[in-house]
Amino acid sequence: MSLSTDIYSLFVLLLALFTLGSTLLAAYTVANAFRLRNIRISWKSGKLGGYPLFSTLFLVFSAGVALLIFVNQIEQYYTIMGCYVWMGFSWFVSSYFTSKSYITDHGIVKNINDPSQTIAWHQINDYVEKPTSKGSDYVFIYHEQTESLFDKRLIRLELFVPDKKAGKFDKIVALKIGKTMTPVADSSFDFKAFE
Repeated sequence: MSLSTDIYSLFVLLLALFTLGSTLLAAYTVANAFRLRNIRISWKSGKLGGYPLFSTLFLVFSAGVALLIFVNQIEQYYTIMGCYVWMGFSWFVSSYFTSKSYITDHGIVKNINDPSQTIAWHQINDYVEKPTSKGSDYVFIYHEQTESLFDKRLIRLELFVPDKKAGKFDKIVALKIGKTMTPVADSSFDFKAFE
C-alpha cells in the first residue's frame, strides 16, 4: 500500500466517524425536543434570520458542491459528498433545536442539550428585565439544586425574548412567579454586576 492510499483511507474513516457522530447528536437533540411537554411558547435564537449561522452555511456550501459534482457526473465523489451533505444536515438539525428557547409549564429551557441552561419556575429567586430595541433581555437568578441545604450558590440565566413573543412570555412569568416578585425594569443597572 502506498502512503496516499493510507491517507485517503484514513480520511474516509474520519469522515464516516464524523458523519456517524453528527447523526447521533442530531438524533439525541431531536429526541430531547420531542420529550419536552407542555410547551407554551418557543422561538428561534440563531444569528442568521433565526437559524444557526455556521451549520446553515456549511449545509448550503456542501449541498452546492454536491450539486456541482452531480451535474458534472464525478461519480467517485458521490459517497464523500453524500456524507458531507448528511453531516451538514445533521449539524443543522441539532443546532436548530439547540438554539431554540422553550418556555414550558415547568420552566425555561434555553438549551435542550444542556441541563444547566434549564430552570424550573420554583427555582427562580429573582429576575431582571431590560428592554432592548428588538425585545427584552431577562436575567433570572436561581439556586443550584444540590443535596446539601447549606451549600447553595446563585446562578444566572440570561434569556433574550423577541418583541413578538414578549407579551405572552410576560403573562407566563406573571402567572408562574410574578405573584411573589416583581421585575426591576427601566432602571439604571449593570447586567455584569450579576455575574
